[in-house]
Amino acid sequence: MNNVAEVVADGLCTGCGACCGVCPTSAIMMRVSNGLFLPQVEEDECTGCSLCLRCCPGYSLDFEKLNFEVFGRKPDDPFLGNFSGCYLAHSNDEEVGFDSSSGGTTTHLLVYALEKGLIDGALVARMKEGSPLEPEPFIARTREEIVSASKSKYCPVAANVALKKILSEEGRFAVVGLPCHIHGIRKAEAVFEGLKDKIVLHVGLFCGHTVNFKGTDCLLRKFRVEKGQIERLDYRGKGWPGVMSIELKDGRNLVFRFTRGWKAYWNVFSPFFFAPSRCMMCPDLFNELSDVSVGDAWLPELRGWKSGESLVVVRTPVAEQIVGRMSKDGVLSLRTVSPDKVKESQAFSLNFKKANLSGRLSLFRMIGKATPDINPEPRRAGFLALLGAFLPYISLRVSCSKRLSSFLAYVPLPVFRLYFGLFKCFSILS
Repeated sequence: MNNVAEVVADGLCTGCGACCGVCPTSAIMMRVSNGLFLPQVEEDECTGCSLCLRCCPGYSLDFEKLNFEVFGRKPDDPFLGNFSGCYLAHSNDEEVGFDSSSGGTTTHLLVYALEKGLIDGALVARMKEGSPLEPEPFIARTREEIVSASKSKYCPVAANVALKKILSEEGRFAVVGLPCHIHGIRKAEAVFEGLKDKIVLHVGLFCGHTVNFKGTDCLLRKFRVEKGQIERLDYRGKGWPGVMSIELKDGRNLVFRFTRGWKAYWNVFSPFFFAPSRCMMCPDLFNELSDVSVGDAWLPELRGWKSGESLVVVRTPVAEQIVGRMSKDGVLSLRTVSPDKVKESQAFSLNFKKANLSGRLSLFRMIGKATPDINPEPRRAGFLALLGAFLPYISLRVSCSKRLSSFLAYVPLPVFRLYFGLFKCFSILS
């Protein structure tokens, strides 16, 4: 294997962009293909240095080795990873909190680190001006730029292409990403001397799975919105759990519920429709290799909380120090919770990603698909684990088919919710 073209051919690319970000000859570009950002290699420019492969999280991921490199020890908890504290938190800036996904913790964390001189910039992503459906990774260097990147993006983001800028510039940086982004960055830090000193804060987002661009296309067809009519699209925001907000060029503003309801749009994606196949093979929900992990607090006691609350898993001393200073300075409301509460908040997704992983890997191998090398190796799958892998694979195949995925645009949202109920039953039984 000489470069990432073979990773793409095997269907193991996460689309993180690390290969593009570290390529010394700029032989790799990230292009949209089949609804995903995938690397395209200019073979005439490739020198065969294999740096792209050494930094690629798609085809291999040695969690045991990376945990020792980052934390110096094995994980404290097989589900949470290494950590020093778990918290519920939200920004005390009401505007930041209301217009973020879950309390504005990530946004305010980055703003605080920048304003206190702890970092010179932060790798974040926003939707591109003039192209509202296209995500744009960039290095934010002001409070305004960080705030412009708030809220979740439920589409592919090749964030790690910005590694090229971080490698070429002086300064200290924070990075924000999904588990695959952080995996790629940690692998790159093991390859490039000095990169670990430049990236002083890794902020990891909880992730059940991402959604390819075809997922957004499906929603727009379902809502009868033409792409050319869109001025701005936000997947989350305006309180918690939030809404999708679509601002049209004619001045109209359309709003669609995010989750928790028969007509919520996330019902389409809950059963893994439009999920990239590599997401099916990822065991990392809580972003275990980050300095601090942040995600929604899906807890029954917070169900009526309108402004949102983040679950925060602090893993390293640098993150503990920043979060503690923010609390002391009164910019972040912080209260300790047990690790069990964190796991309870994501119980279904955690069981799916961790306990049921072996079934999905076994199913992929049975049908002749490549699977990543993961250490430690997931336990051997039994019959029930294979049963639990069946429905997500069906969802994957349906949404990969041009004809069948077009049909999904006409399926009522409550039907997706009912299907997800069946999906959960299969997963729980396995």
